[in-house]
Amino acid sequence: DGSGNADASICTGTVFGVFERGNADKKNKQQHNNQENDASADYDEESLLEAVLQPANKMRAAGYCLYSSATVLVFTLGSSVYGFTLDPQIQEFVLTHDKLTIPSRGNVYSCNEANSEGWQSGWKDYLRNIKLGKGETQERYALRYVGSMVGDIHRTLLYGGVFGYPSDQLHKPQGNLQILYKSSPMAFVVHHAGGKAMDELGGNLLDKRPERIHQKSPCFMGSPKDMDELKQYLTGLRKSLTTDNQE
Repeated sequence: DGSGNADASICTGTVFGVFERGNADKKNKQQHNNQENDASADYDEESLLEAVLQPANKMRAAGYCLYSSATVLVFTLGSSVYGFTLDPQIQEFVLTHDKLTIPSRGNVYSCNEANSEGWQSGWKDYLRNIKLGKGETQERYALRYVGSMVGDIHRTLLYGGVFGYPSDQLHKPQGNLQILYKSSPMAFVVHHAGGKAMDELGGNLLDKRPERIHQKSPCFMGSPKDMDELKQYLTGLRKSLTTDNQE
């Protein structure tokens, strides 16, 4: 993730998720036993797709590695979230974030505002209010955007706030993040750190099942109270105070 930033020495990362193969694994083992001498009979494409095209709530583990001023490995096995930092002196990862928990609220939002002309009204109304200090906290939020999802979400995990990559009806109607190997694993981590992750309709991102390997989807994740507030806008339960005042 963020490979386009590598030449500028901006942080990049690796994202991973682990599924249990289940029935697909049993099917392939039986096939392999029946054709033990056939080198091409290991795993057929259909069974492999069945094994990985699952929603994030079926994951057994997920995490990411952030390469920046420090190399940080963050992962969860489905309960608590742990962060390890590479110590260059001993060449080992040292536990630095034990049972990492995202703050219930933050005061930072993270998104690519260059795409704002194509955003839907709910996300735009939410941003307008928190930038003006007219959200639930009555505090003005600041924009922080690296352009590397791993870096932006890592900061959100530590300090709280909201990360979003909505649909852009002008250029990227499905957003720009792949469900299977980007947003789903990160949503799994955020969830087990006490945060929340949603799609553009306010549904739980952990329940979204990709139909294709590279399928993209709008996504939002972050502090639980911030996400609850955002959900009201995404579902149309709340409009911009600015718009209401004008009416």
